[in-house]
Amino acid sequence: MNNAQLVEELRWQLRQIEHRKAENQRLLAGIAGSDHTTVVSPDRSVTVLAGPGGIVSEVRLAPEAMRFDAVSLSRTITAAVREAVAAGKGPEPAGPSPAQRQAPRPRRPAPADDDPCDTVFDI
Repeated sequence: MNNAQLVEELRWQLRQIEHRKAENQRLLAGIAGSDHTTVVSPDRSVTVLAGPGGIVSEVRLAPEAMRFDAVSLSRTITAAVREAVAAGKGPEPAGPSPAQRQAPRPRRPAPADDDPCDTVFDI
Protein backbone atom coordinates (compact mmCIF):
# COMPACT_ATOMS: atom_id res chain seq x y z
CA MET A 1 0.00 0.00 0.00
CA ASN A 2 1.47 3.36 -0.97
CA ASN A 3 1.22 6.69 0.82
CA ALA A 4 -1.59 7.98 -1.41
CA GLN A 5 -3.71 4.95 -0.52
CA LEU A 6 -3.01 5.41 3.19
CA VAL A 7 -3.97 9.07 3.01
CA GLU A 8 -7.19 8.21 1.18
CA GLU A 9 -8.02 5.54 3.77
CA LEU A 10 -7.49 8.06 6.58
CA ARG A 11 -9.74 10.56 4.79
CA TRP A 12 -12.41 7.89 4.41
CA GLN A 13 -12.19 7.07 8.11
CA LEU A 14 -12.46 10.74 9.05
CA ARG A 15 -15.57 11.09 6.87
CA GLN A 16 -17.09 8.05 8.60
CA ILE A 17 -16.36 9.57 12.00
CA GLU A 18 -17.91 12.89 10.97
CA HIS A 19 -21.02 11.12 9.65
CA ARG A 20 -21.41 9.21 12.92
CA LYS A 21 -20.82 12.37 14.93
CA ALA A 22 -23.54 14.19 12.96
CA GLU A 23 -25.92 11.26 13.44
CA ASN A 24 -25.24 11.22 17.19
CA GLN A 25 -25.94 14.95 17.40
CA ARG A 26 -29.21 14.44 15.51
CA LEU A 27 -30.22 11.64 17.88
CA LEU A 28 -29.34 13.70 20.95
CA ALA A 29 -31.34 16.64 19.63
CA GLY A 30 -34.29 14.27 19.18
CA ILE A 31 -33.98 13.06 22.74
CA ALA A 32 -33.75 16.61 24.07
CA GLY A 33 -36.77 17.68 22.04
CA SER A 34 -38.98 14.72 22.88
CA ASP A 35 -41.46 14.37 25.71
CA HIS A 36 -39.50 14.21 28.92
CA THR A 37 -40.57 13.39 32.42
CA THR A 38 -39.20 15.80 35.00
CA VAL A 39 -38.82 14.68 38.60
CA VAL A 40 -37.78 17.08 41.35
CA SER A 41 -36.71 15.77 44.75
CA PRO A 42 -38.91 16.81 47.71
CA ASP A 43 -36.23 19.23 48.94
CA ARG A 44 -35.84 20.62 45.35
CA SER A 45 -32.08 19.97 45.36
CA VAL A 46 -32.14 17.39 42.54
CA THR A 47 -33.95 17.49 39.18
CA VAL A 48 -33.90 14.52 36.80
CA LEU A 49 -35.14 14.47 33.20
CA ALA A 50 -36.03 11.12 31.62
CA GLY A 51 -37.16 10.65 28.06
CA PRO A 52 -39.27 7.99 26.41
CA GLY A 53 -38.33 4.52 27.57
CA GLY A 54 -37.07 5.89 30.88
CA ILE A 55 -33.71 7.02 29.48
CA VAL A 56 -32.18 9.62 31.79
CA SER A 57 -31.02 12.59 29.76
CA GLU A 58 -30.06 15.03 32.48
CA VAL A 59 -29.46 15.30 36.22
CA ARG A 60 -29.36 18.80 37.70
CA LEU A 61 -28.17 19.74 41.16
CA ALA A 62 -29.26 22.97 42.79
CA PRO A 63 -26.58 24.91 44.67
CA GLU A 64 -28.18 23.95 47.98
CA ALA A 65 -27.53 20.27 47.16
CA MET A 66 -23.91 20.86 48.15
CA ARG A 67 -24.95 21.30 51.79
CA PHE A 68 -25.77 17.58 52.03
CA ASP A 69 -23.22 14.96 52.97
CA ALA A 70 -22.28 12.47 50.25
CA VAL A 71 -24.55 9.67 51.50
CA SER A 72 -27.65 11.88 51.72
CA LEU A 73 -27.02 13.45 48.31
CA SER A 74 -26.44 10.04 46.77
CA ARG A 75 -29.73 8.74 48.17
CA THR A 76 -31.61 11.81 46.93
CA ILE A 77 -30.14 11.49 43.42
CA THR A 78 -30.82 7.75 43.29
CA ALA A 79 -34.44 8.16 44.40
CA ALA A 80 -35.07 10.92 41.85
CA VAL A 81 -33.45 8.90 39.04
CA ARG A 82 -35.49 5.80 39.88
CA GLU A 83 -38.72 7.82 39.93
CA ALA A 84 -37.90 9.53 36.62
CA VAL A 85 -36.98 6.24 34.94
CA ALA A 86 -40.18 4.58 36.12
CA ALA A 87 -42.28 7.54 34.97
CA GLY A 88 -40.48 7.74 31.62
CA LYS A 89 -40.95 4.06 30.86
CA GLY A 90 -44.70 4.14 31.17
CA PRO A 91 -46.63 0.87 30.89
CA GLU A 92 -44.74 -2.19 29.67
CA PRO A 93 -45.45 -3.10 26.02
CA ALA A 94 -47.20 -6.40 25.37
CA GLY A 95 -44.85 -7.58 22.60
CA PRO A 96 -41.09 -7.95 22.32
CA SER A 97 -38.93 -4.98 23.33
CA PRO A 98 -37.56 -2.64 20.66
CA ALA A 99 -34.10 -4.15 21.22
CA GLN A 100 -35.48 -7.61 20.49
CA ARG A 101 -37.30 -6.39 17.35
CA GLN A 102 -34.31 -4.52 15.92
CA ALA A 103 -32.50 -6.40 13.20
CA PRO A 104 -28.72 -6.58 13.48
CA ARG A 105 -26.80 -4.02 11.44
CA PRO A 106 -25.00 -5.43 8.42
CA ARG A 107 -21.24 -5.56 8.78
CA ARG A 108 -18.89 -4.06 6.26
CA PRO A 109 -17.24 -6.84 4.24
CA ALA A 110 -13.67 -7.64 5.14
CA PRO A 111 -11.16 -5.86 2.90
CA ALA A 112 -9.36 -7.85 0.26
CA ASP A 113 -5.61 -8.26 0.68
CA ASP A 114 -4.90 -5.29 -1.59
CA ASP A 115 -7.52 -3.05 0.12
CA PRO A 116 -6.58 -0.73 3.00
CA CYS A 117 -7.42 -1.96 6.50
CA ASP A 118 -10.56 -0.60 8.13
CA THR A 119 -10.01 0.56 11.68
CA VAL A 120 -13.40 2.25 12.16
CA PHE A 121 -15.44 0.02 14.43
CA ASP A 122 -19.17 -0.49 13.93
CA ILE A 123 -20.96 -1.10 17.19
